[in-house]
Amino acid sequence: MPVDTAGKGSVDTNGYYIPEKGNYRVLYLEIDKNGNGSSDEFIWQGQATFQDPKSPELRSMVKVHEEVDENNDGKIDLIRWLLPNELIALSQKDSDHDGYFETTQYYNFKKRIVRREIDSKKKGYPTIFIFTDRAEIDTDGDKTPDKVVYGKSDLELEEKATNLRDAKSMKPNESVLFNPNLLNADDRPILGSGLIK
Repeated sequence: MPVDTAGKGSVDTNGYYIPEKGNYRVLYLEIDKNGNGSSDEFIWQGQATFQDPKSPELRSMVKVHEEVDENNDGKIDLIRWLLPNELIALSQKDSDHDGYFETTQYYNFKKRIVRREIDSKKKGYPTIFIFTDRAEIDTDGDKTPDKVVYGKSDLELEEKATNLRDAKSMKPNESVLFNPNLLNADDRPILGSGLIK
């Protein structure tokens, strides 16, 4: 179902839906946000688990997955997985626009990124794990961080971890990746935090 949502005389959104008795349910949207004729945002929707008891015949929908072409080159650079209320659980980013998603970001309930994982060697698994005030590094490729650096900003931590500047040895039981209970509750991601039961 093509739609001109901006009122400019051209289609900027295509919706794909399932017809239901007296209603239809939109499952997938393609959106051309910059008006260049090419879709740059793709949204998948699912049925909400909670339906309004005042209108049970109306099905509530929620976003569950988004893909975005941030630099308008025709390739997806950002993927987001969402929970109800548009909480982003995690996102994957192709930061250097080479077609490989090297960065995974985990969010907390306050919609803040609390952990970034970077596949710096592009081998299919992360080697750098950045938290609020520290970064843990897997230097030997065994998928277990063995070095740690400390810093005050995301950029400082990434630079130190990438270059192993000021890196100190770390035992597995000191890793906040493997021991999230060492983190404050606000610094734990929604997924893998132990906060959802």
